[in-house]
Amino acid sequence: MNMEKKKNNPIYLGFASQKGGVGKSSLAEVLASILYYEKNISLAVVDCDGTQESFYKLRERDRDLIESSPELGKELHERLSRYGKKSYHIIRSKPERAVSDVMKYFRKMKTAPQLIIFDFPGHALTSAMMDLSITMDYIISPIEADPQSLASSFAYAKTIRDLGVGFEGSRIQDFFLLWNKINRSASTMVIDLFSQNAEEQGLPIFDTRIYNSVRFSRELAQGGVKGVFRCSYLPPAPALRPQTGVDEWVMEVMEKLNLKTENGVWNH
Repeated sequence: MNMEKKKNNPIYLGFASQKGGVGKSSLAEVLASILYYEKNISLAVVDCDGTQESFYKLRERDRDLIESSPELGKELHERLSRYGKKSYHIIRSKPERAVSDVMKYFRKMKTAPQLIIFDFPGHALTSAMMDLSITMDYIISPIEADPQSLASSFAYAKTIRDLGVGFEGSRIQDFFLLWNKINRSASTMVIDLFSQNAEEQGLPIFDTRIYNSVRFSRELAQGGVKGVFRCSYLPPAPALRPQTGVDEWVMEVMEKLNLKTENGVWNH
């Protein structure tokens, strides 16, 4: 697709997987918070994972905790003031109406955000999900070093890639696989084998790998403002990020999607 033609339109980024529990929603949540609060990337999120609704429920848990703890609410408000913005918007939707719900959201906004992140349901091989997939500009699909789940993930990636090339109405520019929950002490034989296989089939994989860590489960209730990793109001605490691969991956996403920080300023 012509990038010049697309440059003034929001980028549609989908997070999809063929297997539950691979960390799809957690990665999408972390990416959204870092891009929005730290990198000054204007964005909105569409939660169309009707069975889990991870984004929507995370926001609800965050809000409920803040409302029940005035001290925490004050601390969070002070932190948000540093970023100079309100929280990013979450659209609760379903696959079959996700794009139309985004259009309704656009009509209420003075300017459209630079990026729209779609959190897909856990299984993407339904007709509604295939239809939604080809309306994305990019799709990120987390994968684990499990041969059975890798086979289905590769099949989905190839299907979307082929549809993107052959279907006139498709927006697809690229499909990226992402190694997630990597055990540093385990053998990389499966990862190396499938990475080579993906390269041979023309399926892009992020250079960055995300490593397994209990830190990803630390929400506001467990870590507070200074020790949180997953939060819809804050980015992950910088002290928790080393050795996870998150910061390197975010930079790679920005490069591959050609995301530009607003006013050239990053918050730290």
